[in-house]
Order: sequence, then structure tokens, then C-alpha cells
Amino acid sequence: MTSTLPDWLRPPATTAPKRTIRVAFLGRTSTEEQQDPTLSIPRQLTNSERALLPSMVIVAWFWDVESSRKELSQRGRGTAWQKFDIAVQRDGGLADMLDEATSPDRRFDVVICESIDRIARWTHQGTKIEHDLELAGVPLLAADEPVMQSNSRKRAAQILLRRTKQGVAEWYMIEMLEKSWDGFEEHTTQGWNVGKPPYGYLAEKHKHPVPAKRAEGKHKTKLKIDPDRGPVVEQIYAWRIDEKLSYRAIAERLNTDPDRYPPPQPVDPTRAVGRWTGSAVREILVNPKYTGHMVWNRRSTKDKLHPGKVNPREQWVVSTQPTHPGIVPIETFLAAQNVSRSRERSRADAHHGTPNRHRQTKRVYALRSYVWCTPCQRRMFGRTVTGYTYYSCQPRERAIPEGHPSMISVTEEVLLDFADRFFNTYVLGPDRVRLAERSLDITAQQAADEQRQQIAVLRRTLDDITTRRRRLLRVIEENDDPDGSVFAEISERRAQLDRDREIKTAELAHLEETTPNDPGNADILADLPEMEIKLSLLPTDRLRRLLDAFAVQIYHDVRTNQVAFRATVSQHAAPHLARLTRATADGPRPATHRHTSANDAAPADNDGGGSDHLQFCDMPRRGHLEDQPKRHLACGYASPSIGRGVHPHATRSRRL
Repeated sequence: MTSTLPDWLRPPATTAPKRTIRVAFLGRTSTEEQQDPTLSIPRQLTNSERALLPSMVIVAWFWDVESSRKELSQRGRGTAWQKFDIAVQRDGGLADMLDEATSPDRRFDVVICESIDRIARWTHQGTKIEHDLELAGVPLLAADEPVMQSNSRKRAAQILLRRTKQGVAEWYMIEMLEKSWDGFEEHTTQGWNVGKPPYGYLAEKHKHPVPAKRAEGKHKTKLKIDPDRGPVVEQIYAWRIDEKLSYRAIAERLNTDPDRYPPPQPVDPTRAVGRWTGSAVREILVNPKYTGHMVWNRRSTKDKLHPGKVNPREQWVVSTQPTHPGIVPIETFLAAQNVSRSRERSRADAHHGTPNRHRQTKRVYALRSYVWCTPCQRRMFGRTVTGYTYYSCQPRERAIPEGHPSMISVTEEVLLDFADRFFNTYVLGPDRVRLAERSLDITAQQAADEQRQQIAVLRRTLDDITTRRRRLLRVIEENDDPDGSVFAEISERRAQLDRDREIKTAELAHLEETTPNDPGNADILADLPEMEIKLSLLPTDRLRRLLDAFAVQIYHDVRTNQVAFRATVSQHAAPHLARLTRATADGPRPATHRHTSANDAAPADNDGGGSDHLQFCDMPRRGHLEDQPKRHLACGYASPSIGRGVHPHATRSRRL
């Protein structure tokens, strides 16, 4: 007996007329320098049309000329496609296609591309685009994969093929990037320049070593000094190091004589401003190419979010040996970087004694940017109360260091008085060389002791690692390990100890081969004139010029009631400092910084700085009023920390 299926269990009839499936074409070609979009886009469209089923018709065309390594949020928004005359209709890019896919009145039912790696090289981007289209009910097809109806359940093989191709595409891209990086490292080591030569250099063309590229007229370049602009670079470094000028101040000096100091020209001529700017000066002062060493990857030209940003220094590729003529020595370049660190976060004035550009600036504080709070490691700000000037530190929106009151202040009069004594004793005084020599001996001894201590610590660490390895072996010998778990853990721990031992051994070898830094030569101070100056009586512009030239730093420590002064004198800058000091002392001295008072401090009888402590008489700290309680002031000499130059230090303490 036979029976038939009821109608409701029978499969649907397949004789119904098939409807037309609307298809959107999605294409992408790389940047205009890497491919020819006029050939690539038409080829992708042709291959996609060949893969369509008879019922499919392309009704929309979306394509871009851009790198697939951009962030997805930036994809499909470029304008590089406008540079080409491509014989393919364009209704938008990737972003436009994704927007229309979620629209209820979209024009297409499916999207097709030539290959899945045309969508994105990064696997996560490709799967994200595919997933977003599936949520909108739009399948994503590829011409080099089997094209099936959207209602087909047999997709497992297709998914495996697609994910494999996406993984291979990402692997290929990463491998090419790694090989390209290695090639640029060797390119840099050989001294070849990439991009436009920096200001002060000219491009010295060399025939391309590859015959095929040489036949196309391509070449490679090295750097040679521009006889007209090279001296300008030297002058910029001299102003920065000798006078500690800001970028803006240097730019304004250069703009006073554009014929002598021709302004730089950017790569894009339309961006030229026809004058020097602070950013142009900064670019010269921070570029290591001026030392004769080739550098690559200082800037990230292909950063997805911030193109052109400066990379961290550990990512720079620098040639170990000079590859082209240097305009400034390495010592000069490093000295310019030290100036930058000392001026960091300071609203420097373009001209000494003029207000900075901050909208709230009403006056010029003579010691602005020189006074630091030691616990906070931040600059103290100037303020005026009842005619007297103070430098204060008031942490508000940041954590207050331990022992730091809610607000501390020190008067400008006290700081200037101590600055006079500091310069007249340790910088320009008759015993300055003797004081510096004694400090140099102390500094050298401290550096040697510190190195010996570091070596001893490393040796103890290595002995401890050896002892631990022996303990691990003893555990294996004395215990059973039926399942091998103990042996696995011990092996992992031993491998970690071996790595630690290798690192510490390398550190010890480097430390033993390194000699402590030379603390410097005290004779540098002999190049300065022996004289007395009264800083408190100098006009603000001349005072700030002098303090900038000596890179003066004043550290106030409320925890110890001390004010420490530091000035820097280098062999290179000594002649300029001598001339500036004499010119400062010879000029007029209107009293502009302080109010004289009967309570002004006067030095006690002393031998001029030879002892460890100089005693001064009492001085009120605030207000300078007769009815204020008096504070005892003391002056002490602190050992300097001397690098390539001589850094005289002095410490002034206030005892309540």
C-alpha cells in the first residue's frame, strides 16, 4: 500500500520564475604609488562580472584608491581616486556601501569583490565588514570563490577557504613589512637619504645600483652641506646653546635678515609661509642628521591615526658611523637637547624681559621659569601681594607630595640676594676654581664608589641565581616525579633563571668595561672674568639673558628649608659667557626688582667661600616689615653634579 505526502510536507516547487538579484561591486586598489588604479579597478570589475550567476546584475559600483592598512573608521573616505580618470562608474566608497547596506531602500541584495583580500588585508577588518553586511541581510561574495545562492546551507567549505585566504593575506602583508624594515635599516646604514634633504643639506645624486631602475632614470641620494644654508644651521645651534633662546626667539632673529638666513621650503610648496617659524627652528635642533649620522623612521608617515607624528626614539634607525659631512658635532647637538629639557613646559618669551603670549599675562617676573619646587618637580609661579613678589607652588588638581603644604612661597628679593652671592662666590668669585676642583674630586669619588657598588650588587645577584639553580637540581634528585609535572615546572623555572643570568652577566660586563664619566675641568671657570655683579639691580631683559646663558635653575625644597642654585658652564660656551658677563656689568643698573630695606641680609665675616658654611644675619621672610618675626638665614656649599661642563652648585637654607 502506498501513500503520498501531504501538501504541507512537500518541498516547495522550483518552477517559479527566478527574480533578478541586484549586486553591488566593491573594489579597492592600493595607493597611487604602488599600483595603477586605471588598470586595477577595471580588472576587478571584469573578473567579478564573469563570476556572476545568470540571475545576477551589477547595479551599484563602490571602489576606493587607498591602503587597506588604514583603520576601518578611516576607510572609504579618501580622495586619491579623484587624481585618476578610471572608466568605471563610482557611487561611493566602502563607507558609503556600508551605510547603504543598512538602509531600507538599498539598491542591492548582495556585494561581490574580486578577492576577499581586496576588502582588507587585516583579517579582523575583513571579517568585521562581512559580519556587518550579514547583519543587514547582504551576503559578501568573492569572484575567486564558488558563488552560491544566498539561501544555500552548504557554506562550511566556503568559510574555510575564505578564512585561509584572509590569514595568508595578512601573513604576506606582515612579512613584506618586516622585510621592508630590514631593507631600510641597511639603506640607512649605508648612508642613503630618504625624502627631502633637511635644511642646510643638498641632495648628492648617485646612480641607482639596480640596472633596471637605473635605466628608468632613478637614482639614490646622499647628503652634502649646502654652502649657503649650512652656516645658518650652525648659527641656530649657537644661539640655542650660548643664549638659551627659545624657538620663537631664534625664528624672529632669522626673519630680520631673510637674505642672510633664507627660510626653509617645505616639500609641498603650497604650504610655504615665506618666513622662519618656531616649528622650523625646532625641527633643525632635534634632527640628528646634522651630526653626520643618517637617521630613518623619526616620523611615522603612515600612522593610521596621526600621520607625521614623531616616533619614540627607541624606534629610530640610526647609522652607527657617520655617513655624510656633519654640520655640528655630536657634543653640540646634545647640548642643544639639554637646553630643550631645561625649558620644557615653560612659556618662554621671544625677547628677554617681554611678557609671554598667555592671555592672562600682565607683567614680567624676573625669575619666571627658573624657580622649581623640589618635592613637586614643577616650576613655581610668580604672584604679587601688596607690592612684593613671590614665587609659589600650589598643587590643586594633582597629588600633593608628602611634606608639601597646600601652598608654599618664597620672596623674589631673597632669591635674588642669594643669586648674587652664588654668582659672586662660585661662578665669578676669586676662589671659584678652587671650590670647583674640590667639588670635582668629590664628584669623581662618588661616581667611582657608585660604580663599585653597582658591580658588587650584580655579582651578588649572579651568585644568588647560581644558588637557586643548584636548589632546583637538588629537588629533582631528592623527589620522585611519576607524572613529570615537577620536572616541567622546574625546567620552566630554570629557563627563567638562565635568562636572568644572561641579562645580569651582560650588565656586569658592560659596567666593568665602562669607566666613570669625567666630571669635567674646573679650569673652564678661569675663562670667566673675576668680578662682582648685582643681579637685583639689572633690568629684567638683561637679567633674564644672563640667567638663560648660564642655564640657571633654582630649586626650593620646603622640607629642608633650602634653596639650591645650579648654573652650567661648558668649554664651548665659556667665551660667550665671559663677554655677556662683562657687558652685563658695564651697562646701567636701574633698581627694578627689589625694595631696599633695613633688614637686608649682609654676609658675616668670612674668608670668601673657603669654608663649608657661610653665616648671614637675620632677614624676615615675608613682608619685609619691622614688626615681622625675624628668621635666621644660612648659606651652605653643596657638591656639584658635573657632566661635560662645570655645574657650580650652592645651597642656601632658611632656618626658622
